[in-house]
Amino acid sequence: MAASKSPSSAPAAVAPTASPDNAPQPLSLDQLNAATTTVTTEPSAAPVLSPPGAPQAAAQATTAAAWQSTKKVLALWTNNADRNGYAYVDGIGWKRLATNSDSVHEALLALASSGRLAGSITYPEATDGLIHEIYLW
Repeated sequence: MAASKSPSSAPAAVAPTASPDNAPQPLSLDQLNAATTTVTTEPSAAPVLSPPGAPQAAAQATTAAAWQSTKKVLALWTNNADRNGYAYVDGIGWKRLATNSDSVHEALLALASSGRLAGSITYPEATDGLIHEIYLW
């Protein structure tokens, strides 16, 4: 009868031991496979749950001239897809951050994060429903 392997006896990917001079060591095939495994997600995935304690989202403004002033950012959401960050704006709901470039997206995510900590943000409603600019003070 063959012995069964328990999870503790299964081989685990471990980093190679450091050399005395701290030179890089080659990775084994298992370590290389573990490091290069990618997780696939749907790029346009959006958050589906509201943050705890958040009221139901109100109807979104339909005009391009509308400004959302002194709104609280209650939560942020993103996944490992490119340019896929969202901010949950109190009274509005989940708003996707602009996707026109990596640097713009990361800057807006940083501003939304700062707005979450600072208290409130102001932004203009865009016709495409994305947040393209954030004012924070």
